Amino acid sequence: MYDWFAARLRPVSHHVEKVLRYCGVSAVNVITGQSTLLFALAVLDLKAVPAQALAATVSAGPSYVLSRRWVWRQTGRDSIRNEILPFWLLTGIGLAIALTAVALVDQVTDSPPVLMLTSLVAYGFVWVAKYLVLDLVTWRDDDPASGDDSSALTHRESMS
Repeated sequence: MYDWFAARLRPVSHHVEKVLRYCGVSAVNVITGQSTLLFALAVLDLKAVPAQALAATVSAGPSYVLSRRWVWRQTGRDSIRNEILPFWLLTGIGLAIALTAVALVDQVTDSPPVLMLTSLVAYGFVWVAKYLVLDLVTWRDDDPASGDDSSALTHRESMS
């Protein structure tokens, strides 16, 4: 009976651990992006849209590396077509939404806290969708019960 429950819970706990790691990467990304945004707005005195673009650019690299290596436990060479391109496409969509939101709010106020909150909310809308695409397509784990992500790497390498 214990083995039956353990077998059913293993994929769930594997997924929960991955979601928690994704939340950790998101926290790093938010801190990096928001700090850069505040610096760009308050110190560099950039307009809202260029400041948002700079913040997204600075935070995207660490986000990719942490997502690939820590959240989805991928090793080996990065695949431009199967990993980098989808990740940056999702990042670009998030940036487009954030830039649009920040540009609209900037017409009403140039307050850094309001612009930062706008950026954060805009990226929040993309956050769940990005996780699902990365988990189900980009770094799909074909055998979550095993807790071993090597099958996903083999799957992607066969697609290259």
